[in-house]
Amino acid sequence: MKRISLFTSVGMAAAVALALGLAAPAGAQNLTANEKLYAELAKLPAKERQARLVAGAKKEGRIEMIHSLRRKLGRDHIKGFTKMYPFITVKNSDMGSQDAAERLVAEETAGRHLTDAVSIGVPDATILIEQDRIARYPTPAIKKVFARYKGFIDPKNRWVPYYWSEYGMSHNTNLVSAADAPKQWTDLCNPKYKGKFSFDPPTTRFLVGLYVMMGEEKAKEWIRCIGKNKPIIQRGHTARLKLMLRGDHWIQGGNYFYRGSKMAKKNPKVPFRAIYSAPVLGYAGAIVINKNAPHPHAAALWADYTLTKASQNVLRKAWRGTVAMKHAYFPEDAKLVTYNYLDSKVVNRMHEAWGKHVGRKARKKK
Repeated sequence: MKRISLFTSVGMAAAVALALGLAAPAGAQNLTANEKLYAELAKLPAKERQARLVAGAKKEGRIEMIHSLRRKLGRDHIKGFTKMYPFITVKNSDMGSQDAAERLVAEETAGRHLTDAVSIGVPDATILIEQDRIARYPTPAIKKVFARYKGFIDPKNRWVPYYWSEYGMSHNTNLVSAADAPKQWTDLCNPKYKGKFSFDPPTTRFLVGLYVMMGEEKAKEWIRCIGKNKPIIQRGHTARLKLMLRGDHWIQGGNYFYRGSKMAKKNPKVPFRAIYSAPVLGYAGAIVINKNAPHPHAAALWADYTLTKASQNVLRKAWRGTVAMKHAYFPEDAKLVTYNYLDSKVVNRMHEAWGKHVGRKARKKK
């Protein structure tokens, strides 16, 4: 995982502590005041529980969050929450999932309890989980998650999954027919695709999915064999998609489907086709609540809101993966591999394998 940026609000001490690996003991059993509150609320009937949360949130009056749904989508998502709870003032920071995790760690390491809740890709939450930064939050809202997506749920109640993102393969239909396109991930090892497919630089969330789908040894072997086929490496899912559609290369490996699928739906001439014969990797976007959240009632309402129809509808209209509402485009019969996070040691080994066979080290050798 990349190192932390320095944030003036928490100071140099936080970054130094994090660099030295200072952390709360993993799996600590002592509950914080917030966790005791959530455990108590979990015992109440639904209506009484909701009334307690609303009353507490009215007293708090605000929530400090980090939302990794960026720009307009994030703003639209928050609008639904403020419409539902107009008495809560939302202060939101818009940043990527890994940056959000690192910022929360920096704040808490410095003893600055600033952030209430973070929207994060669960594979990026490894550092928060290993440092025991996340409140256990049992909520009846989790019952809304469809059976197909139950694999995104944490039995320890450390996150509330509310959307999911996919990693799959797609191809330019003008350059390669459906018959000649790869059918499985292993097909990318075929020499006929040499130099014809692309990937982003490695991300933890993609490598975790490979590990879960294939197992460590098979995943490493797959990484080694695609490395021999000289994949194009370029940062940015949207940029790679545009390049493929313009004819730069045939196939996308490890890319999201939502943008290309939406474009092809609006205009059938767009040469995009998702490959559903191969398993699609799916990881959850979730809300995690800081164990030391200064506004725990508002944070709980935010987490529960994300599984409401209002929230899910915002996501569906943007063609993002809903977990409590019918998906906008993902086929019912497509195979979905759901996963959450891995131990950091395993993650590091997967990054090392990618770097050796596909990344900069491999390209320098060539």
